[in-house]
Amino acid sequence: MTLVKPLHKIAGRARFRVYGLYGNEQLKARLEQALAARAGVNTVKTDVRTGTLLVTFDPRIDLQDIAAFIGIQLESGRALAGPTKASERSAGSTPIGVARPATPSVRPRAPHAAAQSLCEEEPWHSLPVARALDILGSSPEQGLDAEEALRRLHRLGPNALPALRSRSALAMLASQFNTLPVILLAGSAVVSAFTGGLADAAVILGVMAINGGIGFATERQAERTIHGLQKAAPVDALVLRDGRQQRVPVASLVPGDIVALAPGDHVPADLRLIQARQLVVDESPLTGESLPVSKSEAATLPSETPLAERSNMTYMGTMVAGGGGLGLVVATGGQAELGRIQALVGTSSAPQTPLQRQLDAMGRELSLISAAVCAGVFGVGLLRGYGVPQMLSSAISLAVAAVPEGLPAVATTTLALGIQRMRRDNVAVRHLTAVETLGAVQVFCLDKTGTLTLNRMTVMAARTPLETFRRDAAAASEPGRAAPECLGKAPELEWLVRIGVLCSDTELHSTPDGPRLSGSPTENALVQMALEADLDVARMRAEFPRLETRYRSEGRPYMITCHQDNAGGRLVAVKGSPAEVLAMCSGFIGQGGARGELDEDLRATILSQNEAMAGEGLRVLGMAFGTADDADADPSGLTWAGMVGLADPLRPGMPELMSRFHQAGIRTVMITGDQSATAYAIGKQAGLVDSRPIQILDSANLDKLEGDLLSALVEKTDIFARVSPAHKLQIVQALQRTGKVVAMTGDGINDGPALKVADVGVAMGANGSEVARSVANVVLEDDNLETMVTAVAQGRTIYGNIRKTLRFLLSTNFSEIQLMFCGVALGLGQPLNPMQLLWINLATDIFPALGLALDSPEPDVLDQPPRDPLEPILRRRDLAAIVRESAVITAGSMANYLYALRRYGPGPQAQTHVFMALTAAQLLHSKSCRSEHFGLFRRGHRPRNGYLDTALLVTAGMQGLTLAIPGLRRLLGTAPLGLADLLVIGAGAIVPVLVNDAAKLATPSVVSRPSSFDGAGTGTDPQEVLT
Repeated sequence: MTLVKPLHKIAGRARFRVYGLYGNEQLKARLEQALAARAGVNTVKTDVRTGTLLVTFDPRIDLQDIAAFIGIQLESGRALAGPTKASERSAGSTPIGVARPATPSVRPRAPHAAAQSLCEEEPWHSLPVARALDILGSSPEQGLDAEEALRRLHRLGPNALPALRSRSALAMLASQFNTLPVILLAGSAVVSAFTGGLADAAVILGVMAINGGIGFATERQAERTIHGLQKAAPVDALVLRDGRQQRVPVASLVPGDIVALAPGDHVPADLRLIQARQLVVDESPLTGESLPVSKSEAATLPSETPLAERSNMTYMGTMVAGGGGLGLVVATGGQAELGRIQALVGTSSAPQTPLQRQLDAMGRELSLISAAVCAGVFGVGLLRGYGVPQMLSSAISLAVAAVPEGLPAVATTTLALGIQRMRRDNVAVRHLTAVETLGAVQVFCLDKTGTLTLNRMTVMAARTPLETFRRDAAAASEPGRAAPECLGKAPELEWLVRIGVLCSDTELHSTPDGPRLSGSPTENALVQMALEADLDVARMRAEFPRLETRYRSEGRPYMITCHQDNAGGRLVAVKGSPAEVLAMCSGFIGQGGARGELDEDLRATILSQNEAMAGEGLRVLGMAFGTADDADADPSGLTWAGMVGLADPLRPGMPELMSRFHQAGIRTVMITGDQSATAYAIGKQAGLVDSRPIQILDSANLDKLEGDLLSALVEKTDIFARVSPAHKLQIVQALQRTGKVVAMTGDGINDGPALKVADVGVAMGANGSEVARSVANVVLEDDNLETMVTAVAQGRTIYGNIRKTLRFLLSTNFSEIQLMFCGVALGLGQPLNPMQLLWINLATDIFPALGLALDSPEPDVLDQPPRDPLEPILRRRDLAAIVRESAVITAGSMANYLYALRRYGPGPQAQTHVFMALTAAQLLHSKSCRSEHFGLFRRGHRPRNGYLDTALLVTAGMQGLTLAIPGLRRLLGTAPLGLADLLVIGAGAIVPVLVNDAAKLATPSVVSRPSSFDGAGTGTDPQEVLT
C-alpha cells in the first residue's frame, strides 16, 4: 500500500495524501517537525481534516525525494492510524480502520477515519457495493443503529464544512494602514511629535484616521452586501437507521449511513450509490458539467476516473434532478470532495495587486529621497553656519514634505467612490484595490456553466425530416428557419411538443409567480417549450392518461410511455437516442401531417442531421409515436416525429461582451469541467476568439504537466475542457507566472480555489455558490457579466487619475524641497516655516488632488491595451517632467522671495510672499496636470472637471483666510500684504504655469493606439505615434 501519494504538483510546490494523517494530530506534529528540519524545504502545512500535506521546497529537489522522506517518517514512527491485528484490540471495541465481518447477532462497526485510509489506494468509486458496505459496517436493509451512528458522530464530528474564514472588522481596519505610503506618513507624524511639532503630528494622524475610516466603511458595507446573498442550506436528510427511514439533521450524518435520494434533494454528503432508479444528478456546481448526469450503482470504475465521470457516486453540494435512489455515506464534512475543495481554497492566497506593488515601490523610492533630503539640507545648513536645532527642524520638515501626505487619502477616497458607483450597477466589491486592478486585467478566465451560460437547459433547435427550426438561427453554424414566436408554436412541430409533454416525468405546480416545473432539466426544457407555446399541459396529459412507463436503462437508451388515447387504444410516445429511436420507425410525418414511408436515403439524412446538431454542442433527442398491442414488447413501426436539440444557452449579449473585451486588449479564456465538444460550441457562439481557430485543450491529465510546459500551453490555449478545481487553480497560476494580470469569473464550488488566487475573482451572486462568493473580490449581485466592461473602464480611469494626482503632489512637494534647499544653500534663511509647509501639504494640496482623482474618463479608455503591470506608476519621462515642472515653480517662488527680502528683509513678510506665491502656483499647476499632452493653450478639448474647479475655489478661499483670520495668521506666521505684493505674487504664480505649458507645446505627445489584438494574447505591441 502506498503511504504517500502526490495529488497536485508544480515546480517547488506539492500536495500529498498521507496514509493515516486524517484526524491524527500527533502524526501532524511529527511530520511538520521532521520536514521543517530537512534542508531545502521552505514551508509545511498539514490538514488533518483532509489527510493532506502541502510542501513548498527548492525546485531543484526531486519530488520523489520529498515523498520518500515522508514515507520514512511514517515507517519509523509506526504512525498508522490504529492497530490492524485482532490481537491488538480489546474485546468489544472496533478500532479505526477495521471492519469486523458481519454476524447475525452483531452488525459490523467500522469508524470512518481508517476506512478512508483503506480506500485511498482503492477509491470508493472503484469498489463493488458489497465491499463498500463491508468496510463501513452497514447494510442496505438496516443501515446503522442509532448507538453506532452517535459514536461515529462523536468520533468524527458533525457533517459540516469548516467555515470559510472571512475578514474580521479588526483585520479590515488594520488593512487600511499596512501600505508603505501610509506607514511613511505615520513615520512622519512620529518624527514631528518627537521634535516638538505636536500640531503637525496631530494633523497628519487626523488625515490617516479619515483615510482609514473611509476605506473601512466602504469595505465593511461590501462585506455585508455579499453576506446577505447567502442562501439557506438544507437542514435534514432521509436516512435509514435501525431498519427504518427517518429524517435526521444533515450535520448528524456519518459514514455508513444509508441516505434516500429524491428529485429536488441536495446531496448531503459523498455517497457510493447502492441503488439508482433513473437517477439524474445536476453536478454543475462541483464539476462545471452543464448537463445532468445519469447515475448507476452497478459500475465499478478505474481509480483514476475523473470526478465528473464517476457515475456510481454522488457528491455533497450537488442536486438530484430526477429519479431516485439510495446512497452509502462514504465521506462527510471536510473529508468530502467539497471539503477538499474548500481546504484547497484555505491554502491558496491572493497575490498583491499591481497598484499595491507600484505604490510600495514608489514608497521605497520616497524613503530614499526623504533620507537624502534630510542629510543634504542638514549638512548644507551646518556648513552655512546655522545652528543644529534649527537645521534639524528644517530637515525633518522637508522630509515630511517629500512624502505626499495627501496620496493615501486621495487614493482611498477615489477607490471608495469607484466602489459606490459600482454598487449602483449591482456590483459588490470586497476590497478597495480590486476596482483599480480590474483596469489592469490582461486575461479574463471565464467559467462556462452559469457564467457564460444561463445554467438552464433550453430547447434550442427542432428538426423534422422536412425542415429545421431554431430559437436563434444566428447562434448556430447551420442555417435554419426561425420559429414564428417560439419553437412550440410551429405547426410542423405539433407532435414533437406533444411527445415532450407526455413522455416526461416533469411535474407542473401552480404558484403565484406562474407554473413551476419539477423534474430533470432536460424534461423541464421540453415541457417549457409547450408552455411557451401557450399549450395546456395539464389538459394534454388528461386527454392521454399514462398507463405504463419504461425508463432508460443499460442497453436501452430511450424512454417509452404508453397512454390511453381517445379511441380506447394505446398511444406510445418514445424519446431518446436518435439512432435507436429511428431504428424503431417505419414512417415519418410529411407535408401537412401526412404519414410518409422512411427509405434508406432519408434515414441516412436524418442520422447526418443528428451528427450536425451534436456537432453544435446540442444534446439531441429523437422522438417518435405510434400504437402498441403488446405492452411488454418494445414498439416497432413507429412514426418519426423529429429531433430536438437542447443546450444550456448563452447569456444574452455574450458575443458583444467578448468583442468589447477584445477591443480593450483583454484576452478571453474559457475554463470548464464540461466536455470538449460542448465547450467548443459555446466558445464559438460566444466569439471567444476573434479571427482565428479556437485552440482547445482536454485537461484531464493537466496535473502531470511540468510547470514550464503548462506556462507555455496556457498562452496559446483558448478553452480548457474537463478541468477539476485543482486544474483551474493551476491554470490561473500558470497565467500569472507568464506575467499576466488575471481575472477569474465563476459561480460554482469548483471555482473557489481559482477565484481566490486570481488577481481579481469575480463571482455570480444571484445563483452562485457560497464558496465562490466567500473568496471573490467582486460579486455580481444580478449575475450580469456585462458590468465587467464598465468596471474595467472604471479601473483604468481610476489608475490614470491616480497617476495625475501623484504627478501633481510630487511636483508640488518637490518644488517645496527645492525652494527650501535653495534658501538654505544660498544663505537666504528659510523661505517657509514648518507649519506653512504642513499647511500646503495637508490643506491646499489635498482638495485639488481629489479634484484630479475624480476627473472624467478619457474618451478612448476602452480602446487602449491594458497597462504593463511591471511598469512603474511613474516612468522615467514622468519623473523628468515632474522635476522640470517643480523647478519652474520653484524659480517663480524664489523670485518672489528675493523681491520680498529686498523690500522687507528676512521675516514673516518675506515668508508670506513665498507662501502665497507657491500655493497659487501649485493650484494653477493642477489644471495643467489633467493631461500629459494637452495644455491650456493646445488644441484638444477635455470635458470640464467641475470637481477640480470647485476644489480650486475652496482652496483659494482657505488660503485667503490665512491672511484674514488673526488666529490663522499667528499659527502660520503670516503678515498682511499690499496691492503691489499681490501683483508680484500673481506674476510669480502665473508665469510658471505659462512656462510649463509652453514646455508641453515643445514636447511631442505620445498617443497610444490599441494593439492589433486577436483574442489570444498574440497581438502586436501598442504603437506610439509622435504628433
